[in-house]
Amino acid sequence: MKKTKRTLSLRLQMMLIILLCWLLPVLMVLSVMGWYVSAGVGERAERSLENQFELNLQMCGDRVNSAVEASRLASYDPTIRSAWNTYQKNGGYAELYRDTRAFLNRQYASDSRFLFSVLWFAKDPEHMSITSLTGISGTMYTKVSRYWSDDFPYAQELAEGLDTAVGFLERDGRVYLVRNLMDSHYETIGVLVLALNLPYYFEELTTLNWASAVELQLENTQAIALKGECPDQTDGVLRVSHQGDGYQLSARAAIDYDILLAPYSSYKYLLMGMALLLLPMLLLTFRFLKSKVSEPIQALMEGDAQIEQGKLGHQMSYQANSREFQYLTESFNRMSGQLQYQFNRLYQEELALRDAHIKALQAHINPHFLNNTLEIINWEARMNGDVKVSKMIESLSTVLDAALDRKKKPEVRLAEEMTYVNAYLYIIDQRFGKRLAVSTDLPEELMDYKVPRLILQPVIENAVEHGIGPAGQGTVALRGYRRGDRLILEIENGGGLSREDETRIRRLLSPDYDSSKETAGNIGIANVNQRLRILYGEDCGLSIFRGEGDQVIARLKIAICED
Repeated sequence: MKKTKRTLSLRLQMMLIILLCWLLPVLMVLSVMGWYVSAGVGERAERSLENQFELNLQMCGDRVNSAVEASRLASYDPTIRSAWNTYQKNGGYAELYRDTRAFLNRQYASDSRFLFSVLWFAKDPEHMSITSLTGISGTMYTKVSRYWSDDFPYAQELAEGLDTAVGFLERDGRVYLVRNLMDSHYETIGVLVLALNLPYYFEELTTLNWASAVELQLENTQAIALKGECPDQTDGVLRVSHQGDGYQLSARAAIDYDILLAPYSSYKYLLMGMALLLLPMLLLTFRFLKSKVSEPIQALMEGDAQIEQGKLGHQMSYQANSREFQYLTESFNRMSGQLQYQFNRLYQEELALRDAHIKALQAHINPHFLNNTLEIINWEARMNGDVKVSKMIESLSTVLDAALDRKKKPEVRLAEEMTYVNAYLYIIDQRFGKRLAVSTDLPEELMDYKVPRLILQPVIENAVEHGIGPAGQGTVALRGYRRGDRLILEIENGGGLSREDETRIRRLLSPDYDSSKETAGNIGIANVNQRLRILYGEDCGLSIFRGEGDQVIARLKIAICED
């Protein structure tokens, strides 16, 4: 016996290599990173950026406050209120329109803080409205048109709940300041809407060079992306807020750490140098894992694949260089050899059992002694000129020849099987005549498939016996088709199934049915089912079930063996 080379255990080898290649470098990296974190460079920088961010937001808030203050002019200035009172007394919308438009042009048309201003009267918002543009261009008219088509209903809804407060509306990046105009009785005259020029108000936020993304929220509006898309995460995102004149202004910014840590880039090169020093150690570790773990496991997997492909008894020639995998390899070879031995023994036993079982089943339909007797009777019928009897005897002889199986072929082409079926049907036709109608639907492409000899005759015989109803007539249909790698043959009759019939069929087709304890008249379909299961496996066989109405279907499932 060859002496096995003594090797260190895999666990000990891995512990040694880890201590040698990783412990010291990891301690160095942790020391450097600990110093960096303890110095608080990143934390101090973030505090400084937060203070700057808060100051810039406060400057933006002051500008928004100026917009709120500008919106109050429409309430404090008596122009609109007086024009409205005159309209209430005397009518005449033209004068109200002229005075209101003049006020809007005077107050907001030249104000770069607003893109345009709109005032509609509560009495008839859609027809009694005035718009004032800050500059005249096709782009501005497009913005006003979008306001009336997309944003007006939301502004109207917001105004209904404001009372005397100011509100903000955000729609796909467009922001409006909304305020109600009241008369002396605090009844709503109309609603003033100012479209804010966002770059004017929030320029200080968009120019933050350390921020990769900035988002702003006015009161309860949707967040406005001023620069990029701000992530939802908490780390690396600054959040500040500012309380304005009757509103809350909030903002958040994502920190671009590449810019923030630029002054400390020298540490990056330090870490890169350490990584380069660790590279040879990493390669050594990979080589170790490959030779000690990966290659032995791959060899075991390849051996397992050989067995899955049917190569029982496969022996691995790989020489493992660790004690654990040496043991696994030797165990694999031993188990593979035992598996081949057990399989060969069971296979030979199964072949012997199957041949004995098939011969025992076929013995029920192999009456050898009848053949010579039928030939004598057939000769006598011909001598007496009785053609009908002669043809019946010839048909019966055909069926018996098939049962005798002189050529010792357990399987025949479906076309040959149909010659036996047709011979049997000829005899049945002479017995029942027009009382029994038989139809066959077998595609030509099925005729070359192999089926067990005399597999259809017992089932058709059973269908004929049960297909003749109380009225003394009936039908039997034979059809076939292919489903995947299975040949399906169905025999259908109209005899119906009683509860007693179903109970008997379940017993006869049971996998553990013993035909030796059954009378000869009941073993036909049991014989067929057992032959199919032995030859093609447990998923093949015979099943009998109800069809539509009183129809009964016997289905044979046969595995297709392609030549």
